[in-house]
Amino acid sequence: MNNVLGFLEARLMPLAARVAQQKHLCAIRNAYISFMPFIIVGSVLLIISSFPYSGYQHFMAVLFGKSWNSIIEIPFNAVFATMSLFISFLVAYRLAEQYEEDAVSCGILALVCFLILTPFITLDAAGNVMAIPTEWIGSKGLFVSMIGSILWTELFCYLKRKHLVIKMPEGVPPAVQESFAALIPGLVVIVLALAIRIGFAHTSYQTIHQFIYDVVALPIRHFGTSYIGALLTVLSITILWSVGINSGSMVNGIIRPLWMQNQTDNLAALQAGHVPPHVITEQFFDMIWMGGAGTTLSLVIAMLIFARSKSVREVARLGAVASCFNINEPILFGLPIIMNPIMLIPFNLVPLVLVTVQYVAMKIGMVAVTTGVFIPWTLPPVISGFIVTAHLSGSLMQLTNLLIGALLYLPFLKVLDKQYQASEVA
Repeated sequence: MNNVLGFLEARLMPLAARVAQQKHLCAIRNAYISFMPFIIVGSVLLIISSFPYSGYQHFMAVLFGKSWNSIIEIPFNAVFATMSLFISFLVAYRLAEQYEEDAVSCGILALVCFLILTPFITLDAAGNVMAIPTEWIGSKGLFVSMIGSILWTELFCYLKRKHLVIKMPEGVPPAVQESFAALIPGLVVIVLALAIRIGFAHTSYQTIHQFIYDVVALPIRHFGTSYIGALLTVLSITILWSVGINSGSMVNGIIRPLWMQNQTDNLAALQAGHVPPHVITEQFFDMIWMGGAGTTLSLVIAMLIFARSKSVREVARLGAVASCFNINEPILFGLPIIMNPIMLIPFNLVPLVLVTVQYVAMKIGMVAVTTGVFIPWTLPPVISGFIVTAHLSGSLMQLTNLLIGALLYLPFLKVLDKQYQASEVA
């Protein structure tokens, strides 16, 4: 085990640190962090309008009228149906910040290019307008939004570094100078986006959106949101935490775009009164990470009940309240778990087992699938299970997960507890 830890510390930590600091991944992660409050607000409004209890629905209809659902869902639709527009701006903005360029100009430029690539009007054979499709400005267009924003910003910054700009005479206000400096790079980027739009119009895909979705997004999403993908997700988080790297935000920031489409499909099904079709969403993992990475709330429960050494019981008491809100640093560093050969075995094993149990339970219909609504990550377990599934089975699943996790942690905890007892007696 020490050899494994040595390998992780020597090889994995430097690699993970480089990935965490990679500019493009940071830009995507920070863009979603900036947009997350609005996603949560939209999800809360959807919960209010779609709460699955007939008495509640009847009461609200009597109080606010029969169309109250559609009215309260307007903000939700405004957020989720136009998500790619906001993300295209935010990714470019966050990337430009890292290059210390004009972030607002880069954000607007990325948004303009995304709109150029996006088909808004469909014509029939006679040239008449048939429809104005908006599917690509929602979650379905996220890949083009993110990839495009990175490419446009990189090209824009490169052209400015090569001084392909209009220089203004001295004495011109800096804001005016910055505006004119962006003219030529902005024109080159926009013309390139238009050329891509025209080029794809002569292919069988018709648009770059359809090409990216069919060739890139669907295969990656299919694997990333599969059972195997879920196992690799939790394992990557716990492996990195094993050597002290706060990996949750890093891994989630990379994989979140894959979950987003599943969550949008589930939310659309919920609005239509249907059963959500996808098992793996971000909220699926919210039901697993009770107490934080490694489901350490299960460990805290086992410590409070079975630990006999003063040290372990003191750590459990200090970390219990924080663990209820999914903050587990007091346990990770206080017990400790990180770099501890005994506790790292269940720390990495428990989430794999819980993902398997929960996936099977949802797949066969024993537990309700997550609806796709977003919740704050600090929401306590049991409550969070009920909210993300809109069903009591979500809470029962979390209670079952806690029990399984406690049983798996217990043998390793007893070994560690005996070591602490022996040192205290000595």
